Amino acid sequence: MTTEPADLINASAVSKALAAIGAIRDPVAREKAARDLQDALTEAIAAPLTQAKGIRRNAVLELRQTLTLAKVAEQLGLSTGRVDQIAKGK
Repeated sequence: MTTEPADLINASAVSKALAAIGAIRDPVAREKAARDLQDALTEAIAAPLTQAKGIRRNAVLELRQTLTLAKVAEQLGLSTGRVDQIAKGK
């Protein structure tokens, strides 16, 4: 499954918010509004990001039950070091 990042959030709402923030004349207010948007987006994605990381780790651990680290890395197109990191939850 390939998902485009823009498909995961309401890109239209974010684009509208960015346009509104970009139109703020006062640079201090514009920066603060942009920071607030960044914080809101970060908060909105934190839990799903953690869940995706866990799913990825579990998949790697499942593969490691029957395959060597090198074979898992080869199948996933990752380095053995990265597969090891994922398996350790990093």
